[in-house]
Parts: sequence; C-alpha cells; structure tokens
Amino acid sequence: MKMESSYTTAPYLFQISSYDISRLLPQVSKALETRSEHLSRERYPKMWRYIDRLPSPSQGAKRSRLRTRLFSILCLAAGIILVVPGLMEPKELLVPLVAGAAAVVLGVSGLWRTRKNREKPFDRSARLLLEGKDQTPESPAPVVSFSDQGMTFSEKDNTEFVPYSDFESAWETEDTLLLVFGQRVTLLQKQDLVQGDLGGLSRLLAEKVPTYKLIAHG
Repeated sequence: MKMESSYTTAPYLFQISSYDISRLLPQVSKALETRSEHLSRERYPKMWRYIDRLPSPSQGAKRSRLRTRLFSILCLAAGIILVVPGLMEPKELLVPLVAGAAAVVLGVSGLWRTRKNREKPFDRSARLLLEGKDQTPESPAPVVSFSDQGMTFSEKDNTEFVPYSDFESAWETEDTLLLVFGQRVTLLQKQDLVQGDLGGLSRLLAEKVPTYKLIAHG
C-alpha cells in the first residue's frame, strides 16, 4: 500500500543502522519463541490450562542435566581405560575394546546433549531474520516512523504505509521491537530511535496493536 507521507513530522522516527547480531540473537530468539507460545495458547487453551497446572520442571531439569553430565564423564573415563589396552591387544581384549568404545560414544554424546551453549529452538529463525542486518545501510539510511495511524517505511524513493489494523502483534525486548503484520516481520533496534521517546512509543503500540508484550530480560 503506497502513501504520500511526510515522515519527518511523525512523533516517532527510527533511522536504521547496522545490527549487532551476536548481542541481539538471544533476544530475537526469545521474542519469536514467546510469540509462538502465545499463538499456541490462543489456539489450544485447554491444553495449556493442563500444562500450566503441572509443577515447574526447572529444578528437576537442572538436577537431571547434572546427573547426565556426571554419568557421561564416568562413561568417558571408563571407556578410555578400556579402549587403551584393547587397542594394544585387540584380539585378546576384543570385548573390553568394544565396551570401551561404546562407553566413549555414550559419554561424548551425553556431554554434547547437556552442553550449556546448545542452540535453542528459535535460534535458527532469529538468525535468518537478522541475516545481513550487520551491514551498514546504504545512504540515505532507511527510516521507519510511527504515527497515530500506523507505521511508515521510507527507503530511497519508496514509501510504504502499514495501518495498525494490519498488525498481528508487537514484542519488545531489552534492545529491540519485533513487529508482526501480514506475513512479514520487522525488527527495529531501540538505539535507532532518533525522534520521540520509547515510553511513548510503547504506550502507542500497546493501545493500537492487538497484542503487545514486553519480554522480561534473561
């Protein structure tokens, strides 16, 4: 939808700059995950009422991960002890060799599953959304503005207006605003806001967008 608009008079204006992908990736991943859960809760409320009644698994998960890591380390150590002599005398010590190799594989796979920095479910989607955004935009830099009527994209000679009625949701993280409308997603950095204040913009989006959520840090 095209619209002639003077975005310079809009109360809120973002001037797009390069994105720090490594810093923003966890936040964008969490925002996409939160949106997915929100949609699932809307579609399957009975299922989520049952899930919400279940006890929190966080502490149990931590204990289970610790037990798995300890068991994996023991398997790895025992496997090495069995494999080394088995490799020296493979014919005479075939059974210990096989058992040791299996223990090593089991130990390594267990440690891999419990590593702290393993990829989270929405990291790949977040990475795709951030792809290429670490590059410095061409001059003049694209701008995104917000008024009482909607959001306006301006890039070179192209201007596009999106009314709030087209929005599905907006998700605010520590450093970003993730906006979903139609089949599209726009990600804005808070640091790129050069006109207006974040508090006022947050209140505007909360009033105009069907779903607006602030995602807690951590």
